[in-house]
Amino acid sequence: MIKSNTIAAVSTPPGRGGIAVIRISGAKAFHIAREVFTCSQNFDEIISHQMTYGKIIDENNKLIDQVLLLKMKSPRTYTREDIIEIHCHGGSEVTKKILNLLFKKGAAPAEPGEFTKRAFLNGRIDLSQAEAVMDLINSETSKSEQAAILQLEGKAGKEIKKIRKEIVDLLSHISVTIDYPEYEDDAINIRETKIKTKAIMKELEKLTENFETGLILREGLNIVIYGPPNAGKSTLINKLAGEEKAIVTHIPGTTRDIIEVHLNMKGYPVNLYDTAGIRNTDDLIENIGIEKTKNAIKNASLSILVIDAAEKDTDEIRTLINQASVIVINKTDLDSGNKFNEVLGEKDVIRTSLINSIGVEEIEKYIIDYLEKGKVEITEITLTNQRHKRHVDLALEALQKVIEENEQFLDLFAVDLTEALEQLSCITGESAGEDIIENIFKNFCVGK
Repeated sequence: MIKSNTIAAVSTPPGRGGIAVIRISGAKAFHIAREVFTCSQNFDEIISHQMTYGKIIDENNKLIDQVLLLKMKSPRTYTREDIIEIHCHGGSEVTKKILNLLFKKGAAPAEPGEFTKRAFLNGRIDLSQAEAVMDLINSETSKSEQAAILQLEGKAGKEIKKIRKEIVDLLSHISVTIDYPEYEDDAINIRETKIKTKAIMKELEKLTENFETGLILREGLNIVIYGPPNAGKSTLINKLAGEEKAIVTHIPGTTRDIIEVHLNMKGYPVNLYDTAGIRNTDDLIENIGIEKTKNAIKNASLSILVIDAAEKDTDEIRTLINQASVIVINKTDLDSGNKFNEVLGEKDVIRTSLINSIGVEEIEKYIIDYLEKGKVEITEITLTNQRHKRHVDLALEALQKVIEENEQFLDLFAVDLTEALEQLSCITGESAGEDIIENIFKNFCVGK
């Protein structure tokens, strides 16, 4: 699967900037750089991993830009191939001219994530670490960044590999027992196989203990804000975001689709969802929005019901109250806010006047307390990826069959143990199919 062509791409964001970085990787990287770069010394004498000042010259010996060039000799590189980095001025025209020149000299345009893909295929990182690279790029809060860094360091991958080795050792003992019964020292019986399988299952289950919190650190805590029309849902979104994210009017049904807002709350990633007001209506489009709201409430980690303090106590309102994690009674500056005491039960309640910013800090504190009381924290070995969790679950299912198996044939146990081994190998990439690999790297940016 390792490609032999030499690739090139801009590794910095597009647009104007002080510096842009163009990366070349492959067997011909040095040859291509030698043809376009000139400096005060011979190219072959440039020391690896050391910046060199020079110029990029086109085919007509015309100056394109003054640059710093970094020559990195394999295997001590990101891809374990020869790499050249050209640090040029950050204008889009400059980078385009240099990149086109590299293509003329024999480089191919890099595909999305191809540099990291080569790092994986060449054995520098495993597949879980490759995914962590994209998590690190996408992280928008300090805690999600720390979770990605731990994943990039390979702590979870090393644990998976350790468990894989235990399964391989168990399979080896079963193979010896079946094929070479005379080697009694390496033989294993059914009871011992089940005991060792249970121990392996415990290790895998421990990996999944913090998955829900790990997923929050990676993808954010999903909070749905819902309620009747004109209760102040969009106002709350705007107050928490600190800017106008949602349209606010006095007209019922203004919000017809779900509006998503990403926030950084004390380092935690939070996804707020402003939803269509729930009411009976004949408007087809509004009803679609209301159905989306109901589905969002079911899938939310935290649901915040916003109701007007002057709202009537109805069966519909009581249904909404029953679905809520916390209730925000708004517009208390216009009403006593005491109508719902009998139906609120033990629900958490925050009384606000959102238009006057009263109660906003209390809502923010409630969200932070929810995260901290739920122990959403970073541990050295925490699964944060849905794909990884799915393969661990499938491995556990296969191992459970070994525990429940009543047959007295070790070769049947070997089938299920092998299936568990394959599932774990998909996480780190030892046996991941090309479809899995392609699906992961297609989501990367070009140049990484």
